[in-house]
Amino acid sequence: MANELGFQDVKAMTGLSVKQGNIDALMGMAQSNVYAVTAELQKPEYTQFFAKKHKNQSDSFIPQLYFMVRSHAPPHFKVMLQRLTRSIILRTSLNISGRGSKGKSRHRVRYYPGMPEFDLDATLFNYIQNGANYLKHSDIVGYERRQRKRNVVLILDVSGSMFGKLLLNAALTTSVLSYAMAKDFTSVILFNSEAHVLKGIKTQTKIVELIDQILESEAVGFTNISRALHRGIVELKKNPGNRQKVGILITDGDFNRGKNPLFMARQFPKLHVINMPPEEVKLKQTRGQQVCRQIAAAGRGYYVPVKEFEEIPRALMQLLAKI
Repeated sequence: MANELGFQDVKAMTGLSVKQGNIDALMGMAQSNVYAVTAELQKPEYTQFFAKKHKNQSDSFIPQLYFMVRSHAPPHFKVMLQRLTRSIILRTSLNISGRGSKGKSRHRVRYYPGMPEFDLDATLFNYIQNGANYLKHSDIVGYERRQRKRNVVLILDVSGSMFGKLLLNAALTTSVLSYAMAKDFTSVILFNSEAHVLKGIKTQTKIVELIDQILESEAVGFTNISRALHRGIVELKKNPGNRQKVGILITDGDFNRGKNPLFMARQFPKLHVINMPPEEVKLKQTRGQQVCRQIAAAGRGYYVPVKEFEEIPRALMQLLAKI
């Protein structure tokens, strides 16, 4: 029905939808005539409406609306929606990441007062070997947790037509990575036909700046996984040493530009793949899924398929907990 309404009618229906709190009707109007909806919602009287909806964590329409109107919205309206979208992303990613991945390794150390963890097997072995009738301090072996500096490059596919979902996923997963690995070395790469380093592995960048860069970028073009993996390897090599080096690729695997990515995947010390859902599911086992499995195998990493975009940030956290 909305498709048959004129510009002014859609504006009026938009106002009515807001008044009644009918978000489904509001988004339906936006899909029908986004220009009319933008013309209505940019009015100052709707500021409180958005502020109230932002506080309600169950409402997630604001990021979707932002991507729908950002290309033509007046600056003040776009900035407001972008600020609210950024806040929602930060809030969601902090809830997902919690206290972050452990990122600590256990090291065996000699006894000292207040030692919190013990290696019982090693301690008993020393006691038996020494042949004494009592346990000496030198027999006791403990564990000490030390922060493990890791190098992780996150490689995000932002190609295709579902730009809103792709960019929102990129912003959310980047934020989750930043929170969870605040004490590690991380790099973020976005790719479509080309690969762009959003954050270098030795660069310190605020989370809000990363999110804003993603929210203002474009998700268009073809899919060149090989080029993206090459840039990931270059980033990992910028931080030499014995630290753990890991790549995490998030893609649907349906590449249509560049060389076969398997060669570049083998160059990683470890490369995990989160297989995000394809734009159109026509077959049970798509070409993209097969490619993602092959890339993970070539990179000696985990293959993690997800059915919905919303599952990706938590899948990322599960991976970070394993490395």
